[in-house]
Amino acid sequence: MTMRYHQRGLGFAGWLIMILVFGFVITIAAKLTPIYMDHNTMTKVLDKMGEESGLAGKYTDDLRDMVVQRFKLNNIRDFDVKKNLQVVRDKNSTQLILDYEVRTPLISNVDLVASFNKSIQLRE
Repeated sequence: MTMRYHQRGLGFAGWLIMILVFGFVITIAAKLTPIYMDHNTMTKVLDKMGEESGLAGKYTDDLRDMVVQRFKLNNIRDFDVKKNLQVVRDKNSTQLILDYEVRTPLISNVDLVASFNKSIQLRE
């Protein structure tokens, strides 16, 4: 009776494909992680502004200046607040709406796009 030997583990092609897939996933994670970390920081800044009282009555330019200062304090520097932050007022409330997208190159002419939208209601 002869014993058959079965292949154990991956062959060269299997290892090559596995390395390429993991490399691709790591590349995407390395590109997207800073974008999501910056968004998380901006969200925390806006949440803290929503908890403060007395901000709803401030002028729009004053609110934007406060956001710019707090972003700089938290190392968010290349962000156009005037373009991406809206101050919406109605009879009963004032809202800050942060709506933007970030585009970062991945490979050649392929980009990764992340879109964010955050709304905070300010207190009187």
